[in-house]
Amino acid sequence: MLFGFLNGRMERGSIEQFYHNVDTVGAGESFKARIDVVDVEETLAVVRVLEESWGGSIDFTDYLLLMKINGEWKCVAKAYNQNSDTIEA
Repeated sequence: MLFGFLNGRMERGSIEQFYHNVDTVGAGESFKARIDVVDVEETLAVVRVLEESWGGSIDFTDYLLLMKINGEWKCVAKAYNQNSDTIEA
């Protein structure tokens, strides 16, 4: 699942929507990200992703829930916050 606010509007949908967004929206040349591992427990992990200048203008804080499925880590849920100073009115 995907949950968050983009420009003040609630977004929710499937994790496939998140994958589609990543595959189709360019991050931009000024994009930077940092990944912090919050917790890992055998086949479950939580990470925080700090994103600066996604698409050239938006900063996000994401929390991702990952599961190890068939030996590979897969994102199964995402909740995010768009930093208030990057919200378009």
